[in-house]
Amino acid sequence: MSTKLDNFLDPERKIRNWPVKRSNQKLVIEYLGTKFSNEVEYTEAEVNEIIKQNHTYNDHCCLRRELVDYHVLERTGDGRVYWKPRQETVSE
Repeated sequence: MSTKLDNFLDPERKIRNWPVKRSNQKLVIEYLGTKFSNEVEYTEAEVNEIIKQNHTYNDHCCLRRELVDYHVLERTGDGRVYWKPRQETVSE
């Protein structure tokens, strides 16, 4: 079964293009965010490498910025350390 996200992924599940619509951009960035582990601090170079391994159109800088803008990753003010923010849990 095909999903909306599949429109932006190649057969190897790498991001093949950047969507025009913001709602689709969010889908792509959330997908890319799944490639990062919780409770791990990454250098900018490590973030770039993970992004490069998961897209095909050679714009890791844009994707890194979008990860931060969508709060999928947080970073220090100097951009040296990146991490996934803790997800709030809702208690029942």
